[in-house]
Amino acid sequence: MAEVDLTGKVAIVTGASRGIGRAIALGLARAGAAVVGTARQLDSSPGTGGTLAETVALIAAAGGTGLAVPADITDPEGASALAGRAKAELGRIDILINNAGVFPRGAVADFAPEEWLAMIAVNVNAPFFMAHAVLPAMIEQGSGNILNVSSGAAQRTIKARVGYSTSKAALERFSIGLAEEVREQGIAVNAWTPGLVATDMNDRNERGAPPEAVVESAVWLAAQDTSFTGNVVAREEFGVSWGER
Repeated sequence: MAEVDLTGKVAIVTGASRGIGRAIALGLARAGAAVVGTARQLDSSPGTGGTLAETVALIAAAGGTGLAVPADITDPEGASALAGRAKAELGRIDILINNAGVFPRGAVADFAPEEWLAMIAVNVNAPFFMAHAVLPAMIEQGSGNILNVSSGAAQRTIKARVGYSTSKAALERFSIGLAEEVREQGIAVNAWTPGLVATDMNDRNERGAPPEAVVESAVWLAAQDTSFTGNVVAREEFGVSWGER
């Protein structure tokens, strides 16, 4: 793994109970960051990959600092309370990983309006609410890093995934625009596509990489300042067209 030192940094990871979120949370902790993990529930999960409590226990078992904060980040008050607790208990907020997401399937003609609204709430609204909640602390510090987890679906058409593709395209445009808005405050913002990863979201597709494969590039991105901001990058290109070489 590329040498990254995040000692003294505080990171928030959404969707940290399992899969990509858990892998990134553990990777950040190994790099020295104190990690605030969040998910809707502390001790339960609709998936098969674990719980938020287990993620934080793994961080502690490895000698790291972890804080589990269950929250509904599709609610602006939930996002604000999460950021407030991170700042109050750990003193600062340096990194935000907007990882939580949903992956609904269905043709537009068959897509229930309430399912659309629920998808937008998680994939688009929550990253906005979280960024809105952490930016005051980052602006006060004069530094920060926001990484939004996107998907290759944002750039291509996938049958029965029009909704998901739309939400990720919106997230990428949000990332690019926010990067310019907060560059002068010392805050880097990037969007990153992890590629096909074997997680609950895609029924643990056997063609997918293990969640651990995403860690090196994600942690590298989380350590960047505004010399690397406003980008949409793919994990598969790490060390080839961007990042460590």
